[in-house]
Amino acid sequence: MKLGFLSDAHGNREAFDLGILVLRSRGAETIYFLGDAVGYMPGDAVLDAIREAETIPILGNHDAALLAREIDPDREDVIRLQQTLQTASAANLEFVASWPDHRVIESPSGTILLVHGSPANRLDGYIYPDTDLKPISDLGAHYVFLGHTHRPFVRRGEHATFVNVGSCGLPRDCGHLGAVSLFDTETGDVEILRFDIQDATRAALRRCGPVSPQVLAVFERRSSSDCYGA
Repeated sequence: MKLGFLSDAHGNREAFDLGILVLRSRGAETIYFLGDAVGYMPGDAVLDAIREAETIPILGNHDAALLAREIDPDREDVIRLQQTLQTASAANLEFVASWPDHRVIESPSGTILLVHGSPANRLDGYIYPDTDLKPISDLGAHYVFLGHTHRPFVRRGEHATFVNVGSCGLPRDCGHLGAVSLFDTETGDVEILRFDIQDATRAALRRCGPVSPQVLAVFERRSSSDCYGA
């Protein structure tokens, strides 16, 4: 069985939809969303998409902040959570309130832990390609899938394989390449899949309206060392 994972759509429904298509085209039977449907690009369109695609979600830090109304006014110009809160449907807010902050999946290849940030700090922890995994690797899980940094990688630690699935909607390494991940539960094979989101992002920006120049700058990033799969 193949499982699909995507994360950090941040209001970019069009790129989220494209990520779902990429995963399904590669045979994903069940797809998990690892948090942060909202933030940066205003609106709750991604929440509609998660429901329509029957994607299984967990909570991200931006989703939690939206629910708690813990919105920093000094960052609202960039994050746009207050704007999202004002326009989100009651059904979508109720939907997000049902999301857990982690999930555990048993598979033929071993136990899989899903978090948004890190096992030690499920919502706000960061795991980068150079993070020391020793303090968090002996978790009783064989695989850990996560997001939050918007930078995809696969790292095999002493006890577990860590997979950052990157961002489908706001990648911070290569702004034109969304990322998703595919996992084969029988073989334990993990893939990071990159796909061009330029047209999808243009459509999303037309739909949601103006965003911060800081957000637009992220979409313009190019890093030759990281932009594989272009």
